Amino acid sequence: MKNISTYRVLQLVATGVIIWLFGAGCEPAMQDGPVSPIEPVRGKQNIHEAVAALNAHRERIRPIRAGGNCRVEWYESDGTLKRENPAIQLRMVPPSRLYFVGEIIGSEVVQFGTNPQEFWFRLKPKEVSSYWWGIRETARKCRSGGMLNPESVLEALGIVDIDANWTLVGREGFDILTLNDFAGIPIKRVYVDWRDYLVRNIEYFDAYGEIVAAAGMSGYGEDSGGIPVPTQIAIQYFQSSGGSLSISMTLRGVRLFEPTEVQLKGLFARPSTDGFENIYVLADNCEFVRAE
Repeated sequence: MKNISTYRVLQLVATGVIIWLFGAGCEPAMQDGPVSPIEPVRGKQNIHEAVAALNAHRERIRPIRAGGNCRVEWYESDGTLKRENPAIQLRMVPPSRLYFVGEIIGSEVVQFGTNPQEFWFRLKPKEVSSYWWGIRETARKCRSGGMLNPESVLEALGIVDIDANWTLVGREGFDILTLNDFAGIPIKRVYVDWRDYLVRNIEYFDAYGEIVAAAGMSGYGEDSGGIPVPTQIAIQYFQSSGGSLSISMTLRGVRLFEPTEVQLKGLFARPSTDGFENIYVLADNCEFVRAE
């Protein structure tokens, strides 16, 4: 194997972070007589209340299946911006199993997933033909879980793990929860809306405190059958020298998923690398290295 830079690994650039933030709701109806004062919306009093609220939300998330559409953007080696708009299928079984595939006319364009042991990410178009994968335990030791870690999709769907080691600051309608390293540099930051206490944005940082990935979530409750997951998700993986990958998706027909044992063993198994020109593995130093 030989080391390659993150820029070489990605070979991608996108247009910018897609983050959905929404304004206030409707005005209250007029009524006769004195009007009771409206209690202003506020966040949690401390990190312990925030942890309890987010844990309670996470426990409500059940296995789901959904269809929808997706936009994937990257750059070719000559600097040409490429876009694909595949139809998608998503399956998720909390807390650790994810399967996502995007296809155009029945041909795979992108696939990523996780199981309790591994994660993977692959781009199928001929001009990219690249496959990244790694051990989840290795990724957990890396800041932000390692670049191109599909676990960010699990977090975007509500599988966010917060504990009392995080800090809490309330600001402009959001509780901002931050996990810092021993030097006080942020590792991850989560923005929770005061109105419904749902996660709207997540930011991931490198060792210098620069954002390397970000996710924006909205559309909770829209076409989701009452399951508390967002139906609009945008994830962007940055690179300091300009390269990045962006994936934005709209989920439709979200419903409960009751997988069989065969599905659990097959659907969430890391697929073969056969047929891919470029294969990269997450090494212990948190860099992807090319498999010869």
